[in-house]
Amino acid sequence: MSESLDFGAFSRRVAEFLGKDPSAITRPIHLYDDLGLDSLGMFSLGMYVIKCFGITLPLSEVATIATLGDLYDALDRHRPTA
Repeated sequence: MSESLDFGAFSRRVAEFLGKDPSAITRPIHLYDDLGLDSLGMFSLGMYVIKCFGITLPLSEVATIATLGDLYDALDRHRPTA
């Protein structure tokens, strides 16, 4: 079962994946520059949150993601509607 998508749940999952304090996970954090993720790290993080929330992202959008806010917004745009 997937979780409800709100930024609090999202930040907790990202923090869990990265081994960081959830309070340090904010929208403007840059995935590459601030977190030091490479393309494989970004892919792994993306797959982790996609699995947690049950949301699929089109590959065309993945290339535009630079910050945690971008990732959250992309997931939010593609979450299933009830």
